[in-house]
Amino acid sequence: MGILVLGMHRSGTSALASVLDALGLDVGSREGLMRGDVGNPDGYFEVQSVAALDERILAAYGGRWDIPPLLAPGWANEVDARNFVAEARTTFDATFSGSNFVLKDPRMSLLMPLWRQTLLDRVAVVVIVRDPAEVAWSLALRDGMAPLTGLGLWAAYNRTLLTDLDGLPVHLCHYRDLVERPLEVVSDIVSSLNAWGELDEPDADAGAQRIKPDLRRDTHPASDPILTDPPTSIRDLAAFLGSLNGRHDEFHATVPQAGWWEEPLMNERRVFVQHYEAALDERDAQIAALLADNAALRAQGEELRGEVSAAIDAVRELEATRAIRVARAFGRSPAKP
Repeated sequence: MGILVLGMHRSGTSALASVLDALGLDVGSREGLMRGDVGNPDGYFEVQSVAALDERILAAYGGRWDIPPLLAPGWANEVDARNFVAEARTTFDATFSGSNFVLKDPRMSLLMPLWRQTLLDRVAVVVIVRDPAEVAWSLALRDGMAPLTGLGLWAAYNRTLLTDLDGLPVHLCHYRDLVERPLEVVSDIVSSLNAWGELDEPDADAGAQRIKPDLRRDTHPASDPILTDPPTSIRDLAAFLGSLNGRHDEFHATVPQAGWWEEPLMNERRVFVQHYEAALDERDAQIAALLADNAALRAQGEELRGEVSAAIDAVRELEATRAIRVARAFGRSPAKP
């Protein structure tokens, strides 16, 4: 088998993948991994080709990473999805040569039915969960996302993930615990992976050393009431996820009911983004038309300049000829220019 690292964005999936890399699992070639940036200076440990494919899959179903698509039950068995499964297998085979792999992409949390078909369920999953208020605040800082939208997105990812992991071996841990007690949490993960036959003489200390205390930098301000006192459905889901901490040889969970506001909020975001992207497309079309008009005017200007230059040359030639004729008429040579 191999390992999938799943969880909501800004929840520590990169830190967790780094730990598993230190334990000796294959995260893919360094050249193919997403590079670090201000959001994650140490890198994302995310295969770029897989992330790009997942974005295309989400887009094909009317979504993207920050707008979970509306997926009907059994969607991964449809023809379009089967085409993506074939592409996912090709992408995976081009990235990993053995079973001792770690594949991490938060977008997969929304697409597990498709990836389970791709990998034929020969995977174990390590899920990392972060306090929803911290996730929402991190998204607000990085993407300018409204805190309530961040909470709704956190819930959408985790509700979908809990449903789609049914029957798989799963280890669930909390980001706060990983940062505050890295050796303890990494040792627990190692114990689970050993039980599933995923590791060969792992060094928990090496994995724990990848965790830096300053990773947990995007805590939320006490002045924001939405984050200090989230909606009941968010608190209930966070508590439920906390109760699932640890190893599950065969995962099953009855997901708490979503709040009445969660899906309408995501729908409103879908509509807004659709209108926004349509406006961007219209703007881009207008810019393209203006650039084309400008290019045409430049071409006309060049043509006119050529005509003017030719006319000037003709006038000069005419003047020169006329000067010769006048000079001859008066019996003297024309003055040299």
